[in-house]
Order: sequence, then C-alpha cells, then structure tokens
Amino acid sequence: MPCFALLAVAAQAAALSQWLKLPDINPGTFTRRDAATATGAALTAAAPVAASASQKTASRRAGDVQQWPRIPVWPSWAGGRVIPMGLPNADPFLLVAHHKHWFDPRDPLRGPFRAFGKATGLPYIDVEGFSMHPHRGFDILTYVLDGSDGFRHRDSLGGSKTYRGGSAQWMRTGSGAQHEEFWETSDERRTSIELFQVWVNLPASQKFDPPSIRYLGAAHGAPWHEEVVDGTRIRTVLDENIVAAASDGEGATPNQRPRAEVLHAWIPAGGKWAPKVGADSSCSLYCREGQVTVPGPGGGQVTVKAGESCGFASGADAISCTNAARGESDVLLLVGERLREPVAMG
Repeated sequence: MPCFALLAVAAQAAALSQWLKLPDINPGTFTRRDAATATGAALTAAAPVAASASQKTASRRAGDVQQWPRIPVWPSWAGGRVIPMGLPNADPFLLVAHHKHWFDPRDPLRGPFRAFGKATGLPYIDVEGFSMHPHRGFDILTYVLDGSDGFRHRDSLGGSKTYRGGSAQWMRTGSGAQHEEFWETSDERRTSIELFQVWVNLPASQKFDPPSIRYLGAAHGAPWHEEVVDGTRIRTVLDENIVAAASDGEGATPNQRPRAEVLHAWIPAGGKWAPKVGADSSCSLYCREGQVTVPGPGGGQVTVKAGESCGFASGADAISCTNAARGESDVLLLVGERLREPVAMG
C-alpha cells in the first residue's frame, strides 16, 4: 500500500472517480431497514428526524429503530450468522458487521459443505474465511470479543498474525492494500469466534495515505481504556490515542484522522449509561445482547433489542441508554466527526 507524493496529488481526482461509488451520506436523515427485504443493501436514504428544543438541554433522541437481516453462515443450522449493517446517518461509519461462528472437527456436515463450495465456486465457503482481496480509501476495525478464538490474518504489507478474544486489528487501507482473513479452526476441539468489523470512511485528503496495520488490546501492548461508572463497564475500543500508542503491526506511522470512536458498554440490570458524545457528532448504537431503551423521536422511549440499532439526531451533547432486560445488556456505540463528503472506496 505505497503512497506517492506529487504525482498522487495530480492523479487523485481521476483515481477517486474510478472507485466504487456509494450513495452520498446525508447527515440529516435516518432510514428504517425492512429485515424482510434488505438482504444485500449497504446504505439507504431516508426521512429526516428533527431535534426538538427540549432535546438541546437533555439527551439526544433516537430515530427509527433499525431491524437488520440475520444472514445464515456456518453452522447456519446451529446459530451461525452475520448481521451486516449500513447504518443510516452514521457518517463517517460505512458498515458494521456482527459475526458469530463456530467450527467443530466432529461436525459431519463441514466436509461436504466445503466440497460444495469448492465445486460451485461460491466464495468464502470452501476456505472458511475470506481469501486475499483488496481495499482502499477507508479504515477497518476488526474487534474480536472476549473469550473468542482467533482470526487469522495475512496482508500485502508482509504481516501475518492470529489475534484472539480481547484484541482488535486496526487497518488503514489508504492508497491500497490486500489481505486475507480466516476463522481459527482446530482438528482437536471446537472453536468459537464472535467479532465486529467496522468500516470507517477517510476524508478525501487522506484517501492516499500510506497503508498501516496496528493491533490493539493488552496482548499487543496497547490496552484499552476501561472504566466502571454506576455499575456500567465501558471499554473504549477505538480512538486516536489507542491507535497512536499501538506499535505492534506493519506499515507507516498513521496520520491522525477526524474523530472516529467505538465504545463497548455492559449495562447491569436496571442500570443507565449517559455518555457525552458532542452536540454535532454522528452517533449510532447497536444492541448486542439484552435490550435497552432510549429517548424516541416522539418524546417517549423506544426499545432497541438484540440485533437492532438506532441513530441519534444532533442537538444535545449526550445520549441516554437504560437497560430494559432482566439481566445485563451490552451495546456498541459509534461516535464520529461527520465528513460530509461523497463516499469513494474500494
């Protein structure tokens, strides 16, 4: 993923025009995703949600709750699935994918399934992962949840690593990189993997940054900041300080980008979480387990259940999230500075 200087500036406009174009992100709109029809979409356009006067002195209000398709993956008959989300009004966040898989050497269907994938040429089936493929123009966070087995990675920067639960990989694709990703499997035991992958747009001025990969988490010398507030445990998975402190990885020292933060919070039964997010930042919440209530567009509360998300309108510098389940609920929160630019990526 090299970056050239003077010639890159001259070629930048032409090169960007040839990249994959996604719809422009409208920072003032939200959308409702219909789970029955949204099996392959990425970003959608939508109906605006206005901030009320009372909202400016309280919590931001959420737009429509988004229901996402659960796409079966191996082992689909035992709960394997991926939930891909093109979050509306989430600029600079482009995509969030929630993966959950397990692989057992005693599973009699695994062999025939892989053979079927190889015979038909279906991607990602015969190899149980993602073969070498290119990206450019955005950042990728792959966050492996605590207790998970690993994700095996190899890239065009010369790196090769298996990173496991409680770790993450941050990748700036910039001017271009290739990588492959495979689920960790074993001939001796079952392996289970759950992770989030988050794609974050880069501003046009950084599309040709040199590529870089860094590994995050205590196992890689870049521990996350964690705190407990009124019983809620909050982990900052991604921010500029974490990336800047990371040294395990390959490629150039990354240039600082506009704000893009990912937080993971575990809220106890009856608990409430009210983080400060900034008045004009984009802010989206995904519920991984349990269910939470947030202020809704009509003045009351709306419920966000496991596998659902919501975005928050601008106007206040905080959000409010209350656990509505009998047990613990946990949520992923994405907060970023809006780029307000067309999306150009590959």
